Amino acid sequence: MHRRKLWLLAGVVFAALVLAATGSARVSGPDGASAGKAGTLVFGAEQGGGPDWCLNLILDVDCNAFWNVMFQTPVVRGAFLFTPKFTYAPDLISRYTLKTNPLRITYYIRENAKWSDGVQVTGKDWKFTWQTAVNPKYKEHIDPLGWQDIRSVTGNGKVVKVTFKRNFAAWRGLFGYILPRHALQGTDMLTVWNDCICNPKKGNAPIGDGPFLLTRFDRGAGITLTKNTHGWYGKPAKLNSIVFRFITNTNAEIQAVRSGEVDAIYPQPQLALADLRNQAGLKVVTHLSLSWEHIEIEQGTHGNPLAKNTWLRQALITSLNRDAAARALYGSLNPNVKVLNSLARLTNEPTYNAKHFSKWNYNVAKVNQMMTSHGCSKAGDGFYRCNGTKVSFDFASTSGNALRTLAFTIFQDQAAKAGVELRNGFVPAGTLFGSKLPAHDFDLAMFTQIVSVDPHYVVSTFSCGSPSNYTEYCNRKVTTLLSRSDRELNNKKRLALVNQAGAIMGNDVPVIPLFQRPTYLVYKTNIGGMVDNPTSQGPSYNAEAWFKK
Repeated sequence: MHRRKLWLLAGVVFAALVLAATGSARVSGPDGASAGKAGTLVFGAEQGGGPDWCLNLILDVDCNAFWNVMFQTPVVRGAFLFTPKFTYAPDLISRYTLKTNPLRITYYIRENAKWSDGVQVTGKDWKFTWQTAVNPKYKEHIDPLGWQDIRSVTGNGKVVKVTFKRNFAAWRGLFGYILPRHALQGTDMLTVWNDCICNPKKGNAPIGDGPFLLTRFDRGAGITLTKNTHGWYGKPAKLNSIVFRFITNTNAEIQAVRSGEVDAIYPQPQLALADLRNQAGLKVVTHLSLSWEHIEIEQGTHGNPLAKNTWLRQALITSLNRDAAARALYGSLNPNVKVLNSLARLTNEPTYNAKHFSKWNYNVAKVNQMMTSHGCSKAGDGFYRCNGTKVSFDFASTSGNALRTLAFTIFQDQAAKAGVELRNGFVPAGTLFGSKLPAHDFDLAMFTQIVSVDPHYVVSTFSCGSPSNYTEYCNRKVTTLLSRSDRELNNKKRLALVNQAGAIMGNDVPVIPLFQRPTYLVYKTNIGGMVDNPTSQGPSYNAEAWFKK
């Protein structure tokens, strides 16, 4: 489905390491798993757990974190997978057909696709997933875009037809997470999978249709996936289990890698990652990802009221030297990381146009001119007041990430020189994404969004009233253009519409784009089958192929 996936930056910063990659220390995590155990792979997870963490990915407004996708792709499958080549590959289906006027997609579900309790995956599950997505009860928790365009889902067997009321260009992003009807029908989707991926009608027995089952969720320690011995449509998993160990503290993850307590990590880019490339017993794989770092500007009732003004948001971006920040943060790690200058396309996507935001360069004099022309004046503390309101913003992000803390320090210093105050509002990842963002309870929020291979993510993020539009930005022309792009099946015309909206947003500045981030998959050389997937799917997309040599 078209989730707005967010990387909850609980953080991993690598200090200078001397990595003992061949170590076999015990890991104090779920099931007491050992990274030295042949059939178990221990993967350090930067996020997860805590009181606000939810598992049910159908609730894409609440539970859309990237690491949830990492945990669950091996467990609950969908129609398609995103591949490392930024393409869609059939997953639960063997093939499909597409017809237009009206748009009709016929999915041919694999004959051997089944749930772990032996029940076949059928069109009933497709229909139940759609009915759940459009259920008014969940309208605040599920992004309706696309789902509401479906007129009917028919077929109870292995062939299922989805008929649309009108074109929906991002149709491949739907049915990315198929729910088991026989297990969940009649349950409350807001609570049923809070603590497990299970069948509540069978004593909460784990359930899935992938190579693994989620057999344990310890909010304080981690998640355990156990091989699905009842079979799925693909080849049996080579590992007996995968333990995702929650490590949300920078130094702790460093120590876990150094001591050999974990076999693999997928960290946020950090300055000292470059030091790991020459470490014996360790492999580091990096790619330019489909994730981008940005600062969201709340324009609703909970934010600084000045942010409702376009000129103020323009002044805010002009007070930040994004280029200097990119060099300071990534210069030694990956000098190819440049400032992102579009909200419509990423640098490695077709039709990326840097002109959208390249006009907003750091310029203190220009900020001063913009402020004074709107009647603002500096007070004794050096910060501007506009009609009695201080130009001051609570700057939210996730605690525990040293690179992110450094970024804030850089921006805070730059903005102060331009008369703009930024206050440290860092909170735990679960708090930011579990409550503050969905409630629009922030001034500014810096985090990473991981987007899909389809441009629909722009529609979901910036359309008026979209549940994924945390900033509450609303430009009716932008929404109209993006809505039209969702109806356009011709890809060239579709991207032209998206870029028209992007040009307008380049003036409105609803969000400040910062950088496109690289991925770093780090794993021991005795691990085989692991492949970096720099899309929103993540490297667990082929977890069944992972093995220890």
